[in-house]
Amino acid sequence: MVEPSWVFALNVGELKEHTLKLIEIKDRSVLLIKKEDKIYALSNKCKHMVCPLSTGALEGHILRCSCHGWRYDIKTGEYLGSRDITLKVYDNMIENARTYIYI
Repeated sequence: MVEPSWVFALNVGELKEHTLKLIEIKDRSVLLIKKEDKIYALSNKCKHMVCPLSTGALEGHILRCSCHGWRYDIKTGEYLGSRDITLKVYDNMIENARTYIYI
C-alpha cells in the first residue's frame, strides 16, 4: 500500500468560485469545490448509490447529488440525513499558486 502524501491537483486559477471540478489522483476520483475562496476536496462518490457527485448541484455549502438528491455538507462531508454517513474529505493546501491534496 502506498503511503499518503501531498500530490499536485491543479493550479489555483483552474478552479473558479462556486464550481465543481473532478480530478483523478492515485486512482481516486476527487471532487474539488471552490466556495468563498476556500477549496474543498471530497470523494466524488455518493454514499447512496455511488453516483458521481461531480454532476450534482452546489447550494451554498451543500452539495446535492443529481441521482437521488442526497445532500452533503462540503465542509465536513456529512450527509444531512444522518451524521453516521460521511464522504471522505481530503486535506488540501495551496503553495506557490498550486493546489495539493493529501491522498
